[in-house]
Amino acid sequence: MRVAAGADGIFVPGVVDPAVIRELVRLPAPLNVLIGSPAGPSVAELAALGVARVSLGSVVAQAAYATVRRATQEALTSGTYAAVADALDYGWMNDLMTRRSA
Repeated sequence: MRVAAGADGIFVPGVVDPAVIRELVRLPAPLNVLIGSPAGPSVAELAALGVARVSLGSVVAQAAYATVRRATQEALTSGTYAAVADALDYGWMNDLMTRRSA
């Protein structure tokens, strides 16, 4: 354990078992959990277990790639585009990029 060497947190990718998380939060530094599956505990459940930080990591990009795969398969097989029906429109994206923090 590198906490004694100055680590300010413990990072554990993919842990979803509440019993394991309960043990990990007992370590002498805040526990950071990288989620990767919707089957794991919710953010509220992780917070109740004592987790200090929850990260989505690359799972958001992986989900986007799954949409690319579905859209490509659909376009090549049926010639339709329903797989991208929930895409964000350009107006929303432009608003996001031009928003300034107060």
